[in-house]
Amino acid sequence: MSSFNLMNFRTIVLTLAIAVVAVACKKEFDTPPTRTLPTGSVVTIADLRTMFANNGGVAIQWRDSADKSLYAVVTADEQNGNLYKNIYVQDHTGGLVLRLKNPGGLYQGDSLRIFLPGTTLSSYQSMLQLDSVDVDENVVKQSTGVNIAPQVVTIGQLNDALQITSSMQGKLVQLNNVQFISGDTSRTYSNAITQATENRTLENCGGDQVIVRNSGYSNFAGLPVPNGKGSFVGVVGVFGSTIQLFIRDLGEVRLNEARCGQNECLPAASVQQDFTETSNNADVNVECWLNTFTAGSRRWKGIVAGGENFAEARPASFDATSTMWLVSAPLQYAAGMDLAFRSALGSTWQHDGLSVWISTDINLLTGADVAAAPWVEVTGATFAGSSSGTGIWVPSGSLALDSYLTAGDNFVIGFKYTGSPGPTASTPFRIDDVVIQ
Repeated sequence: MSSFNLMNFRTIVLTLAIAVVAVACKKEFDTPPTRTLPTGSVVTIADLRTMFANNGGVAIQWRDSADKSLYAVVTADEQNGNLYKNIYVQDHTGGLVLRLKNPGGLYQGDSLRIFLPGTTLSSYQSMLQLDSVDVDENVVKQSTGVNIAPQVVTIGQLNDALQITSSMQGKLVQLNNVQFISGDTSRTYSNAITQATENRTLENCGGDQVIVRNSGYSNFAGLPVPNGKGSFVGVVGVFGSTIQLFIRDLGEVRLNEARCGQNECLPAASVQQDFTETSNNADVNVECWLNTFTAGSRRWKGIVAGGENFAEARPASFDATSTMWLVSAPLQYAAGMDLAFRSALGSTWQHDGLSVWISTDINLLTGADVAAAPWVEVTGATFAGSSSGTGIWVPSGSLALDSYLTAGDNFVIGFKYTGSPGPTASTPFRIDDVVIQ
């Protein structure tokens, strides 16, 4: 063999040997096992509240021997700093606060499966909580970007959250026609310098109030409290006997309308009223509407029942007769405008006590003004009556206003109720969802 071939041979052998050694020395890393959490039996938030109540209010520590999972969507997270190591979740049965072992990792819109073993179901100051939730060990994200719409409620309805079995605890809610009290409008949301958590107070035009609790670590702590009226979205908390709301996004605090009592009540192009701002068994107090009587002493009352808010006229036992009026905010007529509403009976039918009227006198402030105004009855409406069941809503149909008005007329619609406490004229009547457009 020539020296050249011998050299090539040695080179090839050496290369092969190096390759064998390299392969032999290459370290093989084990692939980590994929983390899986058993599902076990599925429970709802309502189930957890019932379990806690049935356990006498004693904390429940979930063990591995009782595999259970909860499916829920994050409705409020920690991103704006108003919540720390706390998030709120919700399913179709209600809301719940989760106390996390470590901050971060869960965000609004995350759909979760929460594996319960290792967590504790307990109460803190009358607020049910799922405590000691480890994001790595207890949570599996199912999807992201899931939107939960807030439930529109009144301040009065929030009081239901004081019951630990209530679905209102931890729920995402919206209040309409509310404002911060005047004493708070010269302040910031909280103290951004000392980073102390502080309370501010929301109210409606009827004077009902609820606390809004704001962290000094929030990214809006040093911003001024708005000085207007409008809508507010937050999650519901409880501390002892006090309802607390927490802001999840400052963009959902839309208080930029005229404050209560400052609206000039100028004629509008349309009216849509569903009485969501009314409180149960309190006089209906809707801005720019007039609630009064021309006989007796009772006014229309707000009622909350069956998940709905509505107005009800009911004769008083101490009045010989009752005639009460609920008069709409003023409007300006344009050709083609219609009126529609729903009516229902508040008890078994005894008489037809409801009628609808129209007037071009919009400067009505008292019952005497109403009695003196020129009214024309609007005909053609379908009302709840003798064939209607109690609480069954009956659509009025679309009532054209062309024959009563001409273009440019300012006008109001009056819902008139007449009744007496006797056995044949005592049927309460209800109205809701008034639309004039």
